[in-house]
Amino acid sequence: PVVIVPAMHECMYEHPAVVEALEKLRSWGIFIVDPVLEEEKAKIASIDDIVLAVERELLGKPLAGKRVLITSGPCQERVDDVRILTTRSSGIMGRECARQAYRLGAEVTVVHNNYLPQVTNISVESAAEMRDAVCQRFADGPVDYYISAAAISDFAPVLFDGKIPSGLPLTLELDPQPKLLGEVLEKYGTGTHVVAFKLGEDAEEAVVSMLASGIHAVITNKPDTMGASQGAYMLHTTAGSQGVIINGTKEEVAIRIWEALL
Repeated sequence: PVVIVPAMHECMYEHPAVVEALEKLRSWGIFIVDPVLEEEKAKIASIDDIVLAVERELLGKPLAGKRVLITSGPCQERVDDVRILTTRSSGIMGRECARQAYRLGAEVTVVHNNYLPQVTNISVESAAEMRDAVCQRFADGPVDYYISAAAISDFAPVLFDGKIPSGLPLTLELDPQPKLLGEVLEKYGTGTHVVAFKLGEDAEEAVVSMLASGIHAVITNKPDTMGASQGAYMLHTTAGSQGVIINGTKEEVAIRIWEALL
């Protein structure tokens, strides 16, 4: 059962009688969709929050008690005070994986430069910030599933002091960035199901070595899926002898990924 708290003044929402009534409902196992507190009012939750909560209650929570950590979207590396280097990644795939994990009952943390309802959002921009956030999350406690869906920067430019003058040719010096996925496997891989995305025309060739390194599942895709709402993917797992083709919207792909992981 799900109860949606209606709109009311904040003082009414915080009244002992209302607080006691909501706690009683929670003690009966009823999920409460809490309001958003703004402008001294308790405003009804968004449609997104409500729908996700209802879906979570209806799907049986097979991931109940599990902690899921997901990196999502592009990283932004500063070139100077106004310019950045980034990718065409939109973060849709990571967000859909996070939504589905929440629907299935997990405690979900997403490291990205965006916002998702009903999950813990950790805001980052650069690859270095993403690495720090992921390592801190692992340090805070065990992680059952780590999904590396972000387009983490392979290189970062040497930062220019101020703004680069326009109108003249310029050569950027790029420094390679540490591989976060390898660090996760080395430091935290034991007890964590690690899922990786591999992009590129030659992605299939890397799958065997990735699975051998301790990664539980690898999803390969081509560059044309970046920024798109749907696409074709190949799912490889340690339990399967060959890849499984998944076509569809990224929501549908995320559902199929979690079906395979479970």
